[in-house]
Amino acid sequence: MFRLKEIRLENGLKRSELARLTGIHQNTIANYENEERQAPYETLILFADFFSVSVDELLGREGTVSPNPLIPSPDEQKLLNRYRALSQHDRDRVDKIIKIFEETTN
Repeated sequence: MFRLKEIRLENGLKRSELARLTGIHQNTIANYENEERQAPYETLILFADFFSVSVDELLGREGTVSPNPLIPSPDEQKLLNRYRALSQHDRDRVDKIIKIFEETTN
């Protein structure tokens, strides 16, 4: 959901005022607001900078982005660092403990 209209109205601007201040024709802005056209990334950055919001907020993505499962969370990274600091003998012991947990949960 493109939030340009909502953010524009929150800032008390008419479409014609935003057009004058940004140099983007008001019909083009209307097309963006009605999601009839997609704004190019340069324009998204211009609007985000103009309103002092992130591009994600402008695009309605605040709080909706799921963490990347390929990137360890801070807790996972901490465990990984601790595991890497172990000797090979201790790593083998941890692996055995994990296998026991896996066997008991299946």
